[in-house]
Amino acid sequence: MRDEPLYVVMQPEAKNSFWAQLIHSGIREAAGTFHDTLCAVAPGDLSYDLKGRHALVVGNNVGWVERSTVGLMRRGAFPIIVNASVLPVNGLRCSGVTFELEEMIGRCVNLLAEAGRRRAALLGVNPNSLTDRVKADLFAKASVDLRPGDLNWASESLETCVAEFAGRLNSSDHDAVICSNDTVAIRLLCRLPAGTVPDRLYVVGMGNSYIGANINGGLTSVMFDYHEMGKMSVRLYHDLVRMNADCHMTLSLPCRLIVRRTAPLSDRRSEPRMAAAEMPFGSYFSGDDVQNIIRVETMLQFCDAFDREIIFGLSRGETCDQIAERLFFSGRAVRYRLSNMIKQYGFDDRGELERAVCAALGGKDE
Repeated sequence: MRDEPLYVVMQPEAKNSFWAQLIHSGIREAAGTFHDTLCAVAPGDLSYDLKGRHALVVGNNVGWVERSTVGLMRRGAFPIIVNASVLPVNGLRCSGVTFELEEMIGRCVNLLAEAGRRRAALLGVNPNSLTDRVKADLFAKASVDLRPGDLNWASESLETCVAEFAGRLNSSDHDAVICSNDTVAIRLLCRLPAGTVPDRLYVVGMGNSYIGANINGGLTSVMFDYHEMGKMSVRLYHDLVRMNADCHMTLSLPCRLIVRRTAPLSDRRSEPRMAAAEMPFGSYFSGDDVQNIIRVETMLQFCDAFDREIIFGLSRGETCDQIAERLFFSGRAVRYRLSNMIKQYGFDDRGELERAVCAALGGKDE
């Protein structure tokens, strides 16, 4: 094994998203096992000699991934794309770690059909997301009779796309929808009248977020393990370095469908675990309601189990003393934890925190 750093190139806009942070935490964990030294490289940084070396590329934006990958290749490096999907870049093949999206999307479409759903749609596809483009292609491939209105691209924003779909649902024969991520699904659930889901419409998300698991009796969603993806990328890196050859390998990680109330499908492989939802960038996620969901979900992903229970208690209208009694805490301890969350996640006061939590986790229930 050569004594060299493990180079990581990360999309700047992605570094604060929790899915990218989970990938990075997996990279750090595996790097520690292999005694690697991590070296963060900016895409345009020419100060490193990367010729003949492998570098992990973490990002989701189509243009950024292509530019970074081609740039590394021109410098003689071997990129390893760490993303939910790996595509040939400008006709050039790359190594990478991905998820088994084809199997999962095909399974979702088939399970919806087995449940008696006659027409499914894919909603909220981000045209700038490498992963979403692959989801759209796979959905079209899995659909028996793809028709106009089945593929819904978010050309302006997620919110606009969801509003348009919800607005025409009464005149549509869609009785199931697969959402490109959980935020799309959550905003759709908030827009639909009570009683629509699941009787009139089955809703499936992607990301298995904490908010999704706790609204409308629980959102059926696909789970992606981004921490494991980060770990596997380091293992792939060492395999490629050990072979010392210009070859390409792709590792695919399984996804899990977590069945809940919004789409009561019969899938024996479902199991209730949590993972971070995937979050693209830019105008796609514009809008106060959407930003609030992302803010609260980030807090839920990175706080501990006790703080998470406090947040869920606030969403149900519990007082600090009621939360303390349920958790066998003192009221003072609950207030102290709330004060820390307010500071850590940038809320002005407890009132703003409570409003944000209630808006994100309230949803609409029957």
